Amino acid sequence: MRRIAYPFHAGNSPRIAFVVLLASGTVAATPSAAASTRPQVGGTLRVQISERVDAIDPRLLPSGPAQATAAERVDSLVFDRLTRLDERGIVQPALAISWQHDAQSKRWEFRLRKGVKFSDGAPLTPPIAAIALQQLLGISYDVSANSDSVVILLDQSAPDLPTQLATGRYYIFHSGDNSSLAGTGPFLETGRESVGDLEVITFVANESCWAGRPFVDKIDLTLGVDPQQQANAISFGQADVVELPASEVRRAAQRGVRTVSSDLVEVFALVPDVVHPTVQNPRLRQAISLALDRASIADVILQKQGVAAGALLPNWISGYAHLFPPTFDLARAKELLAPASGHEHSRSTPLVLVYDSSDAEARAVADRVAVNLREVGIMVQVSAQIADGKTKPPMADFRLVRHRIAAPDAAAALSELLNSLGGPAAGLETPEQIYNAERAAIDSFRVIPLAHISESYGLSPQVRDWMAPRWGGWKLEDVWLGPPRVAGGNSQ
Repeated sequence: MRRIAYPFHAGNSPRIAFVVLLASGTVAATPSAAASTRPQVGGTLRVQISERVDAIDPRLLPSGPAQATAAERVDSLVFDRLTRLDERGIVQPALAISWQHDAQSKRWEFRLRKGVKFSDGAPLTPPIAAIALQQLLGISYDVSANSDSVVILLDQSAPDLPTQLATGRYYIFHSGDNSSLAGTGPFLETGRESVGDLEVITFVANESCWAGRPFVDKIDLTLGVDPQQQANAISFGQADVVELPASEVRRAAQRGVRTVSSDLVEVFALVPDVVHPTVQNPRLRQAISLALDRASIADVILQKQGVAAGALLPNWISGYAHLFPPTFDLARAKELLAPASGHEHSRSTPLVLVYDSSDAEARAVADRVAVNLREVGIMVQVSAQIADGKTKPPMADFRLVRHRIAAPDAAAALSELLNSLGGPAAGLETPEQIYNAERAAIDSFRVIPLAHISESYGLSPQVRDWMAPRWGGWKLEDVWLGPPRVAGGNSQ
């Protein structure tokens, strides 16, 4: 008889004290009604994503935001962070069980959990964790170790450091003698193979995971799958979890596919390169903002899986997005562009708008932006940027960015967003500072928000306990596979 226990996953997992007795008459005697809802161990979860992840290695910097998000998701199967965010976005212990800081929040000390081992058998120690974090945090941080903790020193105050370490690529890893990386996470990578133009990575359950063994035995993760192919795969029972672009969510639901969506977790925005003389005038940038029909972008292009945005952060994170209402005013835009306004805009030279070539939704949004601006006399050349790290990006007056909100914390989210866009983001501690920083970016039209969008997935009827955070992502260690649901069954 083999006994498998499922303790709390860092304090809040549905894998709680569930005991399976294999080869025991106890299971056979369980009533069928209870068995149908009891989490089941075993099976292979088939997952498809559109991006490719070259290696499971937190040290690698992907070439674009979509690739970075995909890499973070895949890394989370193998590695853990010092801290994590609970369902309310509050920082909780993970590999660190507690932390403290000095009065200036410049010196942080994270006390490590005892008894944790990497998948290669090495124990989790402060020196190993410190070496990993130093490589990921960079030279702006001084990371060291003492007897039971990791110590991080910074030049500037960082009151949100635990939140920062709970997101992004800040995973703890151990580098073995053969340069392979081991983690403490719920799964182990066991192989990678090419299947035509696609790649499949196989993961198996980490039986000795400190947070409890995951329910499924194996995950087959297929990379590089076209979004339309993913939608077909979930419809015809060829996958259990797929990504659904905004244009496919309603269509998939109409075909009977079970769909789930996060809260609003991404922002589409235009970012002018104010170094270019053509877009240095703030009146031109204001006219561009007023000429954009954001409601049409959200309702038509994004198929109502997004909402028109005048703010950088969605309201559920900041609480003040309603103070930045999206404004569509063609008449005022034309006034700002009139010769009498003091701004001479060349109508013969188009502005160059660059978008991510791998994102079909970005292309559709960029095309709609060009149509809107043409109505006020601004010609736009839409140009694709190939994010392969080799192709030189085209010269652009504007970039269409699709930015993922880093965390359900206004200070951390806005700081990361502004930093990624090249704007100032220091000193975001109080609500007033956060609001003023966003107000400054928007009022100067250095960033022009277009829409906030949700993240959506299609799930097969066998998938149970899909409990992803409201800000998106996945927690595949908590998923289990049951029998197909009957029509009219419970959706949970």
